[in-house]
Amino acid sequence: MIADDEPRIRNGLCKTLPWADMGIEVVAEAENGKEALEIAASACPDLMFVDINMPFMNGLELIEKLHDQNPNCLVIVISGHDEFSYAQQAVRLNAFDYLLKPVQKTELSSAVNKALEVLMKDRVEQKHTQWMNHKLEFNAETMREEFFSKWITGKLTKEQFEEEWLFFQPQFHGKISMLLLKPLGKVTANAPSKIWDPALLEFAIKNILSEMLPQLPISTVFSAEKGRIAALTQISDLNSIRAIYQEFERVVMTYLGVSMLLTHSVVEQLEQVPKHYEEMNQELIRESALTPIVMMTKKYLETYYYKEDLSLSEVAEQMNVNATYLSKLLKRDLGKSFVDCLTDIRIKKAIQYLNDPTSKMYEIAKKVGYQSQHYFSHTFKKMTGVSPLEYRKRGDY
Repeated sequence: MIADDEPRIRNGLCKTLPWADMGIEVVAEAENGKEALEIAASACPDLMFVDINMPFMNGLELIEKLHDQNPNCLVIVISGHDEFSYAQQAVRLNAFDYLLKPVQKTELSSAVNKALEVLMKDRVEQKHTQWMNHKLEFNAETMREEFFSKWITGKLTKEQFEEEWLFFQPQFHGKISMLLLKPLGKVTANAPSKIWDPALLEFAIKNILSEMLPQLPISTVFSAEKGRIAALTQISDLNSIRAIYQEFERVVMTYLGVSMLLTHSVVEQLEQVPKHYEEMNQELIRESALTPIVMMTKKYLETYYYKEDLSLSEVAEQMNVNATYLSKLLKRDLGKSFVDCLTDIRIKKAIQYLNDPTSKMYEIAKKVGYQSQHYFSHTFKKMTGVSPLEYRKRGDY
């Protein structure tokens, strides 16, 4: 960029050197200091020729303000004043070079080539710094994932945990929501037919979960052992977190065409995380042993449990099997009838809704597929040993 109030000087600078051949583009010209500062804000020049005597704002003021606005810009001062004081001020303001009018072509070429060397060196160093920062960030994230994975799977001693916890400084406090999942691949008739590379699928699922979980309160998503993915989230609103988990499962199924085994737990104290992980992992192992049809049936029931008229024949039709055959499979794999499986899921969902003190009992009953509040209460007590109201008062959810 060129800032000079004399058109003759600006034109001369534009034509003196073969700028394009040198890899330089003249992006803008300005005839006063104020205009030059405004244009430089958007043009962001790497190199700028600045005259000392200009209206509205002289060259030395411009250099001073430009240093705050664009500190990486190199400034070559061009002045008709052969006075040492100007040169002194220009040096103090970190001007790259100081040329006197009329500027000789050889002097100009020498100054520009020196500036190019500095700019190219800075560019290389900047790229190297960006690359190093990227590597450091990547390695730090990898180390963080490794720490969480070793911690929850019980592979850290107490001393190792305390030392690394201080290093990574997770900000968890209070109750923690723990999610554990395992991708299953394509186990549903409606999913897109895509075969995923396991590592790529894990990466995609972790990205989706990281984006969907709230940044506040604190949350972290990481790979655990044997293809498991885990997430820890500080609880502020448990119902919101559960809603996010449900939407996350829907998004993964819709866009990746992949079903997942998924289990969730509330951890009261930080030191209980490894114990909860082991229990949740055992649950996933048991679920993994199920036949695909039983697995799909459980998923269907967990999705449509709220339908009051949900029946064995409807679910069997969705699974493309005979109702009697599906009933036998459920009994063989789960040791339960269809009705018992559905009831289990409905009561578990009801327990989650009981966490919200604003929800009325008749509303909860309807949400889990019971038109009659009385029948819901009767079923709940039969399954848990206490009524929904007593369960809520006890706070055992």
